[in-house]
Amino acid sequence: MSARIVTVFGATGAQGGGVARALLERGGSWKVRGVTRNPESEKAKALTALGAEMVKASLDDKESIKRAVAGSYAAFVVTNYWEIMDAARETKQGKDAADACKEVGVKHYIYSGLENVKRIAGIDVPHFDAKGEVEDYLPSVGLPYTIIRFPAYYDFWPKSGQKQDDGTYALTMCMGKDPLHGLAVSDAGPAVASILENREEYIGKTIGLSGDCRPVSEYTDVLTKNTNKTYKYVEVDYETFAKFGFPGADDMAMMFKFYRTDKFHRDIELTRKLNPKVQTFEDYVKANRATIDAI
Repeated sequence: MSARIVTVFGATGAQGGGVARALLERGGSWKVRGVTRNPESEKAKALTALGAEMVKASLDDKESIKRAVAGSYAAFVVTNYWEIMDAARETKQGKDAADACKEVGVKHYIYSGLENVKRIAGIDVPHFDAKGEVEDYLPSVGLPYTIIRFPAYYDFWPKSGQKQDDGTYALTMCMGKDPLHGLAVSDAGPAVASILENREEYIGKTIGLSGDCRPVSEYTDVLTKNTNKTYKYVEVDYETFAKFGFPGADDMAMMFKFYRTDKFHRDIELTRKLNPKVQTFEDYVKANRATIDAI
C-alpha cells in the first residue's frame, strides 16, 4: 500500500511540529505534508530535509485550506489563539478547516481542541471557548474526527519563573494545593501517530492528554531538585492574576479557575497507552536541565 498523506497544520510550530516529526520518524505508511505560511523559513526547510512536503496555506483562507488537504488521508489541525487574540476568528478558522476537509474527502480529522468552558462551567475563558465552539460544531459536519485536548505545557513553566531579589525563581499561579495536569508538548506527536494507526478505536472520541498531575508546589520542588536554580510557588487570587497586565492575563486567571473544577479532565493512563514514552515532569526537567539552567 502506498504511503497515505497526513496534512499537518502549524507544522513549524510546537504542536504541529511535534506531530510532523513523529510521523516522519515512523515513516512507512505515512507521508507528511506540512502547512505553513512561509515554506522558505528555516523551520520549514528543516522539515523538508526530514522528508516532509511543505505547502503554503492560511487558516484564514478556506480555498487555500482545500488546496492544502486535497488528496490527504488525514489532517491534524491546530489553531493559535495567542497569535491572533480573536476568539471569533479562531473559531471560524477551525470550522472552515473542518468544512474544507469534508469537502475534499479527508478520512480522519484530528483537531487540537479545548473545552467550551462558558457553556459547561459558566466561566469565560476565550482561548478555550474559541476551540470549544469548533468541538461543538464537529459532529454536524459528517467528517470522521478525533479531538485531542492538551493540558498546561511543561515547556512554559521554567520560562515563567520570575527571578526574585534573593535569587530564587517565583512561579506564580492560582492553583492553591489543587493538582495541575501537564505535558511536554513534544509528547503529543507520538500520541497523534498512535491515534492515526488505530483509527477505528478513536473516531468520534475526545482524548485529554497528560503526562503528570501534581500540585504546583511539587512541580517547583522538582525544578529545584534537578536544576541549579531554586524555584518557589507563589499563590495569588484570580483577581490579582487578572491585573498583571500582560495580554490575556484575565483569560488565564479564569483558566486556572476552570482547572480547579470537576469539569476539567485529562487522562494520564490513556496518554501512556498512546505514547508509552510520555515524560513525567521530572523526566522532562532531567532531559532539559541545561536549557532550563540557561534561561
